[in-house]
This record gives sequence, structure tokens and C-alpha cells, in this order.
Amino acid sequence: MNQRQAIRPQAADQAVDYGDVFGVTGATPSFPTPTGAVGESGITIGEALEATAISVGDKPVDRGDAAAIRAAEARAAGGNVTQRSGLGAKAQAAVNFNDRVAYDYNKITISDVLSDASGKLPHDKAVTSEDADGVRGAELSNSTEAMPTPGGVADTMATAARVNRDDKP
Repeated sequence: MNQRQAIRPQAADQAVDYGDVFGVTGATPSFPTPTGAVGESGITIGEALEATAISVGDKPVDRGDAAAIRAAEARAAGGNVTQRSGLGAKAQAAVNFNDRVAYDYNKITISDVLSDASGKLPHDKAVTSEDADGVRGAELSNSTEAMPTPGGVADTMATAARVNRDDKP
């Protein structure tokens, strides 16, 4: 059972501090920056995948989704390399399972695969238009639909790429 932790009250103009959310005393711990972390250069592929988990999280994973997730994972790693136990492999396993299940409520969903995607990617980078186009092509070539899923992986990646492009100084 999940239990909510109390958050210390904050003034409207104050940022939430690490200690406000987690029960710590003393100095705020420092964490090493993950390999390939982006910082302030834009929305990352992992963040876009997590947004997909929120926007269409209850949708069962299909072949187009799995292909798009594999493509996004490979682009985050900087090439055509995918992990054996990465997000793409989990998405493909979900498709294989879902193909054998009759009712949607028993199927593995997008949120089951993509929750905490940023933490599951060994490398991450800001989404570019090329990344979004590659993911869209992967989703379309493996989907029965003539367009990407609204709010799905390709759609969210395209939105992230537009935001990143428009947000540059």
C-alpha cells in the first residue's frame, strides 16, 4: 500500500527542497550526474517516454508502440544499439503477452513499460526532430493504423522536439 508523505508547507515563491519531500537531516545529498544526462538543454527522450506513460498509459502495448519504444531507446543510446533487457525488449515481451490475452484489462499497458523510463535508460539526450522522425517511422511501419497513436510515443516525441526547437535561445 502506498502512503503519502507529508510535505512541509512552502511559501508560494519558494522552490521545493529535497528535504521538504524526503525525510533527511543535515546537508542535502549530492548525486552523481547519470551518464548522458542532459540538464537544461531540453526535454529528453526518457522524459518524453514518461509523458507517454501519462498520456496513454492505459493503452495495451501493440507492435507499433514496441517498435517506437525500441527506436527511442536506440536514439537515446546514440545509435542502433538496444539493450537486451531494456525498454524495447520489455515492450516486445508485452506485445507477445498481449497477443495471447483476450481481454484488454488483462493486457500489459504502456504505463507498465514506460513508468520511470528516464531511470531505465542508461543514456539519455534531448529529443531532436530527427529522433522524432525516426520514432514516427518505426511506429508507422509496425502499426495497422495509418497514423501514429494520438498521445503515443511518436506523437509525444514530436511534441518534445518542437518544444526543444522553439525553446532554444
